[in-house]
Amino acid sequence: MMHRSVLKPAAVALLALLLTFAAWWWPNRPVALPNPYDGVIESVSFAPFRGTQSPLTGNFPSEADIATALDALIGKAAGVRTYTALEGMQAVPELAKARGLKVFAGAWLGPLPRVNQNEIASLIDLANRFPGTIERVLVGNEVLLRKDLPVEKLIEHIRTVKAAVKQPVTYADVWEFWLRNPQLAGEVDFITIHILPYWEDFPLPVEVGNGHVAHILDEVRKAFPDKPVVIGEIGWPSHGRDREKAVPGRVQLATFITNFLNKARAEGIRYNVIEAFDQPWKSGQEGTVGANWGLFDENWQPKFDLSGPVVELPQWKLGFAAGALLILVVTAMRRERIAGYSPARLIAGGALLALAAYAGSRAGLEAWLFAYMPGPELWAAVKAAIAIGLALTFAATCFRLLSDDPRLPAGGWTVVGGQLLLLLATVLGFALGLLLVVGVTDDILVPILPQGTVSLLWPLLPVDGRYRDFPTVYVGLAALAPLVVALLAAWTGRDRFLDRLAFGRVFGTVRAGRPKGRGWVAGLAAAGFVAQAVALIAIETPDNVEAWYWAACLALFALPLAASVRRQWIE
Repeated sequence: MMHRSVLKPAAVALLALLLTFAAWWWPNRPVALPNPYDGVIESVSFAPFRGTQSPLTGNFPSEADIATALDALIGKAAGVRTYTALEGMQAVPELAKARGLKVFAGAWLGPLPRVNQNEIASLIDLANRFPGTIERVLVGNEVLLRKDLPVEKLIEHIRTVKAAVKQPVTYADVWEFWLRNPQLAGEVDFITIHILPYWEDFPLPVEVGNGHVAHILDEVRKAFPDKPVVIGEIGWPSHGRDREKAVPGRVQLATFITNFLNKARAEGIRYNVIEAFDQPWKSGQEGTVGANWGLFDENWQPKFDLSGPVVELPQWKLGFAAGALLILVVTAMRRERIAGYSPARLIAGGALLALAAYAGSRAGLEAWLFAYMPGPELWAAVKAAIAIGLALTFAATCFRLLSDDPRLPAGGWTVVGGQLLLLLATVLGFALGLLLVVGVTDDILVPILPQGTVSLLWPLLPVDGRYRDFPTVYVGLAALAPLVVALLAAWTGRDRFLDRLAFGRVFGTVRAGRPKGRGWVAGLAAAGFVAQAVALIAIETPDNVEAWYWAACLALFALPLAASVRRQWIE
């Protein structure tokens, strides 16, 4: 008996560990780059914010921060592009000069005249004091895209700077806005365009991204044959949500950038990569994807070597360790039940435990790595706690159902905790799914809020869905659990499939009965989930694979609600 009580739990734990390891390792294997790059990057966007620093709150980097950030770029970039001539960035030219770095200096223009005047004055002063370090001067960034100024006022600012400095002067915006405002070309010494295939109106995958860059360069050069064209921003996000066929990722970022860098070197393209460092503060406006465009992470460590290979998620071993801990805890707690399993049920137990361990550990690691600022961190912790709690209750329920002993009770904490967590996850899934398809754009809501509250309240704001992550990692197991538990209950002869599937008794002991009442709330909720799934695919297009995963979760959420319309549940 003792021999069996040790070997069978060990077998389940070993199988679960192997499957969980495979789930973490397989997508994070080192990937060789198809076109590695062995040179120095011409220029990178430089905004040395980290931790809780944010221009939205006025918490700017110190001069020591700026110096440390510039040190990280030595040998990797030949220069930096700045976006403001104030906010402490006045120190950049002198610090860059001491490190042999060139500066593409910019002034941030917005709707406030006094701020614009101060920006212009500081830019002129810096350009004249550091003529050997500041090679190019940039007056405004995406002002027309944001609709902060009319083109006539922008031209006035450009003329003011041109009359006061000796360096070549330009303005930077998304390439379409140059074609829409051709009069700008006569005011600048060269044209600076932004080409970001991920953010295009029709997003493009990495595989065709550089073909798109070549096409846009050709279009702009044809429109302005007498002006040099420089790419002021080009890059790819390393984490976040998919946009149609555009998929973020470290491997995708490394592939896109190295392909472009080799192309730029071969064809003599002048460029600036966005950006040097990940920007946690941007998550308050642009979600996870907005914070993850850096070649360096938020701690200013390189994400990968340009010569490769690249690992998608270098911290995956931490995730596996968390999953392994969950596996060992659950098997130790359920070892007596596992001792009576047949071989088939041992395999089922190991596979289901691996599912729970991976889902829980993935949610935990996602929350730890990719939540930024106090509000999002708290929100991620709540979602992760729900996911991990569901993983534990799901595993406990599966081990009970796999036992042949009819005397085994459901267990108080499993029933109460499981049903509560499933309810929370279902509500969470509905709310987050709704925000992906029905949102008030951030152009309407965010500007009326105090700037300091944006990062704190962002998780609760119904902003533009393109900035929202698909919450599959947090509630995917909650969507799948009722179906898996119902199938397992039917397979083991515990309950009929529909009896167990119905919402409200997934984790408990059930018997079938005639429904009381009309069940209209559950029916409407089920219809709402299905409607969200259909709307999501229509909005995101069928090309978005991640959207299909989330749509599948929405459909799975509808199943127990639909089943509960037909059944009544009692202990």
